Amino acid sequence: MFNIKIFRCFFGGYTPNLHKLKTYGYQVLKIPKPITLILNNDQGFGQIKGSTKKLNVIYPGVEVCVFKRSNKQLLWTTLSKSDGSYAFRNLAVGLECFVTAFDPKREYNAVIADGVKAK
Repeated sequence: MFNIKIFRCFFGGYTPNLHKLKTYGYQVLKIPKPITLILNNDQGFGQIKGSTKKLNVIYPGVEVCVFKRSNKQLLWTTLSKSDGSYAFRNLAVGLECFVTAFDPKREYNAVIADGVKAK
């Protein structure tokens, strides 16, 4: 027989106190891939990927935002990685968006890619 306890998932950047959870008898499961939850019509299994460059040179640490084209709603924000890449996941396939990148040093205006569709 297995002794099963109810477990809770922690989402939204919250970092649980693992030591305290273990003292309560909880086990921590390592999930190899993130779980995608679809909560509304804007979410799904689509994604938008790209890279940030400044004067054709890889430019990391850039704030990149994706907006829904039809109502200008901000959907996700991220920072480009050390290789300049960024990715937005959990978007509805075919959702028309625009992506905006902001120069962290404020030497250049924001760059916008319009009419981008999640694939």
